[in-house]
Amino acid sequence: MSGRAPSASGRTAAALALVLSAAVLAAPWTGHVDDTDAQNYQVVARHMVEDRTWLDLRYLPGVHPRFREHLPFGLWPWAAAIRVGGEAPLPYLAGLFTFSTLLLLAWLGRRLGGWTTAAVAVLVLGTTESFIIYGGRARLDPLLLLLVTASVAPLLAWPPSLARWLLGALFAAAAALVKGPFGLIPFLAAGLTLAVEHRSIRWLLASAGLTTLAALPVTAFLYADRRWGTGTWWQGYVVDQILASATGGRTDGLEPPWFPFQTVATRFWPGLPLVALGLGRAAGLPSGPDATEPPTPRVARRLLLYSLLVLAGLAIPERKVWHHALVAYPGLALLGGAGAAPLLRRWLARGARRRAAVAALATLAALAVLFDIAAGGRRIWVPCVPADEFRAAFDRLRPGEPVLVVSQPPHWRIVAGLAAERRLEPWMERRLAPGADHGARLALVEAHLMPDEPLPPPWREAGSARGWVLLRRD
Repeated sequence: MSGRAPSASGRTAAALALVLSAAVLAAPWTGHVDDTDAQNYQVVARHMVEDRTWLDLRYLPGVHPRFREHLPFGLWPWAAAIRVGGEAPLPYLAGLFTFSTLLLLAWLGRRLGGWTTAAVAVLVLGTTESFIIYGGRARLDPLLLLLVTASVAPLLAWPPSLARWLLGALFAAAAALVKGPFGLIPFLAAGLTLAVEHRSIRWLLASAGLTTLAALPVTAFLYADRRWGTGTWWQGYVVDQILASATGGRTDGLEPPWFPFQTVATRFWPGLPLVALGLGRAAGLPSGPDATEPPTPRVARRLLLYSLLVLAGLAIPERKVWHHALVAYPGLALLGGAGAAPLLRRWLARGARRRAAVAALATLAALAVLFDIAAGGRRIWVPCVPADEFRAAFDRLRPGEPVLVVSQPPHWRIVAGLAAERRLEPWMERRLAPGADHGARLALVEAHLMPDEPLPPPWREAGSARGWVLLRRD
């Protein structure tokens, strides 16, 4: 049998996997997704444009009036997009970053193990729930994942050389500007992996040195702010965010060391069973007619060690959030592809099976595209109450008006939606108290916080839905 047919089928499968992933990525755009982080960053980027600033960030008058939760550089693409075309293109720019990550993953999979490995890796990453919902949102993660994947690609795809590692360090430096230490962990993990694989002290030192070099731009910015600037970035980001998260000073998100592994176990589906195949391939278990066929057990071991080191790095800080583990997903997808590819190639050796598999993948891609065309996302993602049951009342408010949100604990999703979608200024309160209305004409109150006694003036009830009560000022 000619080797051209399997190769052509693999290329076709990889292309169809990219089409399917793109269609899945676009599905939330046809619905109404309330994403707290994306809507927060949308408002911050909006204010960057309004204030004509790139460094002095703010969110809302009552919430982070001086925004230093994240570095400004990861928000620059969103601010630049708003300057050029308004806020409507933000999801598409995020989708472009995510799709570029999938393209890079396909190239890396092809380099490491052939077209079948590439196709499986793209399918795994492109159909993971976290990618479906958040890959096309204006978060920091889409750009971060593109940059960290680009930073490790020169290390994982080719034999070690200083020039290639310098290229990886350049992308790692950009990733660190987006999200600090989380942009550096994959590059360091890849360097350590290659040092272990080659039993090389030289590459171990190079890994440590180049990671330090990649950290210099963000370190220089923060030091300059402390030494010659206002010091707000040093205090707000380094002290209150990075150090507090590392030591447990921030009480939200305090999780045990195994939390990143737990996150993968609960969220990395449908690819997790394929990761188990990757473990078998790394262990040298029989998975095909020839143990030397790509991806070799050595490649699988490289991907396994790299992924474990990334997750181990994520386990170090006391504060852990599930989306921090996203930087481990591309490596895990490649590991899944490395485990499944030999088995798939053996099973698809017959031309009829190969054609049937490609036809099935083409059918899935076509159905996903038709789902987008039919705006199927509307049936899956339900709007929040201000965009649904209370929409008419909020339509009467002017942009910039205050609105009261009474909840305990704070309901960030409602606040973020009101600020991003309605351009309002939400004020959060723990209870409905006289004199604490901030001049708002409307208030959203969680039903369990409604007072038993008559409502304090000037409020009157105007409706209720899904655990919320809408109040209006007389």
